[in-house]
Amino acid sequence: MKHLLHFLLLFTCFHVSAQPKPKTYTTLQVPGRAEFCRIDTGGRSVLPSGRYVTPAGKTIRITNDPFGLALSPNGQRAVSLHDGVLTVVKLKELAATRIPDYAGKIPAALKEGSFLGVAFAPDNRTVYLSNGDKGRVLIFDTDQHQTIDSVALDGNGYTDSFTSDLLLNGSELLVLDRANFRLVRIDLSTKRITASIPTGRQPFGLAISPDKKLAFVANVGLYAYPKVPGVTKTNKDTMALKFPPYAAHTKESAEGVEVEGRRIPGLGSPLVDEAMSVWTVDLNTSKVVSKVKTGVQIGEMIEEAEVVGGASPNSVVVGSRYAYVSNATNDNISIIDYKSVGRGGKKLAGTIQLRVKSTLDRYRGLMPFGMALTNDEKTLYVTLLAFNAVAVVDVPTRTVRGLIPTGWGPTRVALSPSAGPEQMLYVTSARGYGAGPNGGATFVKPPQGTYIGDIQLGTFQAIPVPDAAQLAIYTKQVLDNTYQPVMVTDDGRNPLPVLPKTRQSPIKHIVYITKENRTYDEVLGQLPSANGDSTLARFGVGVTIKSRISTSRGTSGRTTDRPGDTVRVTNADIMPNHVRVAKQFAFSDNFYCDSDASIHGHHWMLGTIPNEWVEANAASAGRFDPDSKAPGRRFPKASGAIDPEDYNEIGGLWEAFERNKVSLYNFGQANEYAGNVEEWTTTQFGAAQSVVFPMPKAVYPHTSRDFAGYNTNVPDQYRIEQFEREFTAKWIKGKQTMPQFVTMQIPNDHGAGPRPDFAYPYLHSYMADNDLAVGRVLHFLSRTKYWKNMLVIITEDDPQGGVDHIDAHRSVLLLAGPYVKRGYVSHTHANFGSVLKMMYNILGVPYVNQYDQTASLLQDFFTDKPDFRPYDAVLPDVRVFDPKAAMKPYKKTFDWRKIQKGPEMDDRADQRAEHYRQQDEK
Repeated sequence: MKHLLHFLLLFTCFHVSAQPKPKTYTTLQVPGRAEFCRIDTGGRSVLPSGRYVTPAGKTIRITNDPFGLALSPNGQRAVSLHDGVLTVVKLKELAATRIPDYAGKIPAALKEGSFLGVAFAPDNRTVYLSNGDKGRVLIFDTDQHQTIDSVALDGNGYTDSFTSDLLLNGSELLVLDRANFRLVRIDLSTKRITASIPTGRQPFGLAISPDKKLAFVANVGLYAYPKVPGVTKTNKDTMALKFPPYAAHTKESAEGVEVEGRRIPGLGSPLVDEAMSVWTVDLNTSKVVSKVKTGVQIGEMIEEAEVVGGASPNSVVVGSRYAYVSNATNDNISIIDYKSVGRGGKKLAGTIQLRVKSTLDRYRGLMPFGMALTNDEKTLYVTLLAFNAVAVVDVPTRTVRGLIPTGWGPTRVALSPSAGPEQMLYVTSARGYGAGPNGGATFVKPPQGTYIGDIQLGTFQAIPVPDAAQLAIYTKQVLDNTYQPVMVTDDGRNPLPVLPKTRQSPIKHIVYITKENRTYDEVLGQLPSANGDSTLARFGVGVTIKSRISTSRGTSGRTTDRPGDTVRVTNADIMPNHVRVAKQFAFSDNFYCDSDASIHGHHWMLGTIPNEWVEANAASAGRFDPDSKAPGRRFPKASGAIDPEDYNEIGGLWEAFERNKVSLYNFGQANEYAGNVEEWTTTQFGAAQSVVFPMPKAVYPHTSRDFAGYNTNVPDQYRIEQFEREFTAKWIKGKQTMPQFVTMQIPNDHGAGPRPDFAYPYLHSYMADNDLAVGRVLHFLSRTKYWKNMLVIITEDDPQGGVDHIDAHRSVLLLAGPYVKRGYVSHTHANFGSVLKMMYNILGVPYVNQYDQTASLLQDFFTDKPDFRPYDAVLPDVRVFDPKAAMKPYKKTFDWRKIQKGPEMDDRADQRAEHYRQQDEK
């Protein structure tokens, strides 16, 4: 007995010592991680990111996306410019008039779009407005609420102009034409163009020196994109490129390549003067006298990370000697000593690093945009588009003195004309307090509508210039709104480590599946264990389809029932696999897309914060024309790809994995560019290019050449066959091991118009196709040898097509795998940052930006007791979607019994032959 006790004691000691010792780490997480989104204009609102907004001063709500702002010379009025909308604010009363108004009494002034530019005349009532896509300047009377004249930029050999920023210079207007890469001078007495001065690519920001002698143009374009040789309007279906010809910032992209039997021209170097730069124009001679590259340059190294994104210099303010340029990508301000330009002196006089907190400053995530300089030139106010604040910069010391809280996505800041204790700051924010609900039993439809882009109003703030004590309070408030230090004890058991590189996770493979345009309630709102509204679950189970003909606008997927709609199908299961996966594995009822639409969504979900160019471009109507003589008309304006102009400083998810040697493979992401040819026959890659656009270098060689990305004409069932075929060939039967990270786009829940001849009689048919594809992917993956160490993440890129009773941004997040809890619903506030943090922590990859760093930690989804049971896919209602019929045009069969059997496993004969082949090579 004595020896037995001694043995047990030794065993117990050994067992205890073998257990991992708990460690406590400090994490940064959003303050709203235990809350659902909400709007509280009198308190604090919770954004989709989990951050708070508490705008300082007095705040009113205005139309969404105010990207232009001007004050009248007497300081009594402000005008903000939106896409096709003008807001006139009486500053004393802080009362806003929307033009057009919702009642229909005030007609529209900007019926055909607008972009950035607005300037007041000396009479305090006349304003000059950018007419954006129409290439005109409108002259508007703010007293009479009507357009009184206009000036077209076309002529003298220029066509397809696009009016960008503008300003008044005495008796003339200076206007940027972003389509033709020029600065236009207009004589207001004759309404004639007196000069057209070349600029860099995509001129965006415009400023003038106090002595009116110099104009400064900030160019945000990186490349001028050429048309694919040989493509015409009539042959693009056959002659467009089937796959991007090269990766960005490579020898091939610089010099061109031979692809598909044609010589594809290169884009040149991203370091040329025309690319992302600030040009200075002498207004006496109408000549460019200086071209300055600001910020950090592509190819430089920052803390062992290569810079892949240009500086994106976007706004300029000018003092008596120095011009200040906001570099969005670099979170800094460049200082140009313009007085020394042309006299042998330095052009760049220094940099102001926008440092806000030591715990955050190693990562980017501020996105400086609009600026205002005090009359004494000692203080610079900078809107931080991605940080929901205005930075107060002390110019003499080149440091951030403090922060002022704003609405979500501040765009512009202006100072009242009078200095002193009564001076005011005026700030516009693109998304204000957020969107809030846009449906549900208690929802009351507001006058602006319910679409996410309409219901989400901007804000206009009037803030007394704060003294030091008030600024200290504001600064603390901004930081508290953004993150909290959270102590987390890690016992070594949860498959999701607390931080990257702290320990190994049993999860070795992540499959990241992204879909399109759905909200939580319309798919999962029926689930009784969660915070849903079953009345909005139009794509759930047991639903009724009322109309055969969709009333969707374009391809947004938005539908409404009309009086007299006919009931076509009752008790239909539209997305049974989504419901089944949610019940069997785990899902969130508190997950939100940071995005409104695809152009934002495909940035956020791949770890890229949309910059000022993405946001402003997305908020303005613009015509893409590959045949135009105006080079700016061939700009991608992508909705499903990240353009070189959009790249963050050190990139996003792809670049992070490449730096850390995480193996990856991509099915269908990063392929949707403007002008794409998307037909039902475009099945190899989903789309073809008529203009030459590159892909990010980190993912280009790891992207499938046989997978149809975004193209709702192609069935998701076809994509799944492509996926299963390549997966099997490479990683089951082939020599290669499945990569650590795999992305996959399954886009048909975006929806489109009914196509009954192709097995899509209803909008709901696209959802059912998408649902079956999701079920099939899980069915397949859970029967592979990799399943035992796999995590599958399923989400949407954006929620724009749907409605939700909590918030228009709330969307679908499903997790599946052996280490995911079974039958679990997470109420932790989550967003794309949370998903990225999850992937980075599991795969041991350092964070890329402040959104990853401060996101909520979703450890509650996981268990250390794996359950290896596979998932069994189910068929949706055949009355809504018949997969056999959908595959007939491609002469392919839909074999449900074969699908149910799962992937083809290793064939012994094949393996034996491969074994001896390798032996012969030794």
